[in-house]
Amino acid sequence: MYSENEKLKKVQVAEKKILQYFDAICNQYGLSYYICGGTLLGAVREGGFIQWDDDADVMMPRKDYEWLRAHKNEILNDKYKLYDYTVDNDAIPRRMPELRDETIKVIYHQGNKERKQYVMLDIFLLDGMPKGKVAIFFHYYKWLFLRMLLQLSWYDETVNQYKANRPLWERCIIWILNKTRFRPSIDQREIMLKEDRLLKKYSLDNSDYVCSLYGPFKKKEILPRSFFEEKIRLSFEDIELWAPKMYHEELTHYYGNYMIPPNNLNERELHHRIEICE
Repeated sequence: MYSENEKLKKVQVAEKKILQYFDAICNQYGLSYYICGGTLLGAVREGGFIQWDDDADVMMPRKDYEWLRAHKNEILNDKYKLYDYTVDNDAIPRRMPELRDETIKVIYHQGNKERKQYVMLDIFLLDGMPKGKVAIFFHYYKWLFLRMLLQLSWYDETVNQYKANRPLWERCIIWILNKTRFRPSIDQREIMLKEDRLLKKYSLDNSDYVCSLYGPFKKKEILPRSFFEEKIRLSFEDIELWAPKMYHEELTHYYGNYMIPPNNLNERELHHRIEICE
């Protein structure tokens, strides 16, 4: 259900239109995607948006996304822009692709510095994983090291200072960084390209486990490929979108008992701390 806050509702309405457009494009050209994160949770638990949610998320197999990126100028209309850091430059790069509505800009206040960006649909790329626990372990921690470098390099703009339930070691690092103001000088684009090369190393079709490591759940973003072998349509507000048929297993993997809404203020009214640029 839409938020009772009129400004947040405006963002949600715009995001639903992006979802509807993205779904139509994927259906027309035979591309696969799955709603995920808060969008999937909202579809199952609320029948639409979680009231305090301010973003929309899908997972997309890399090969489908790369086809979309290659043909974007032919098939996308003028209202929406597909952003991809490998070809586009932003003052603050985004690690995952996004489909933007550039008629609405919002300001995020989750970090030490505000960050302006457009209303968008986040596209989390779905990649394969190596076979065997040892190979998965090393692949994951190679990625985690690159992620840590990126998080340090754009710490003030992107690291959420209000996120609840962080582990103790993360809280300690955030406290140290806030006190010392240490920020390494890193070529963010080069690190993101290394991350991209690492993540697309393994084919989705030949993997027992898959990952969407651009997501917020770190190791929990490694999932059995069986979760995505079939998909179904789920209602989302007044439209229908594609979701994994095994959405119960996926949501349980991420959230546990996902049908119980959180009562923590940081996870609700302070979800991302945004305002609309008028």
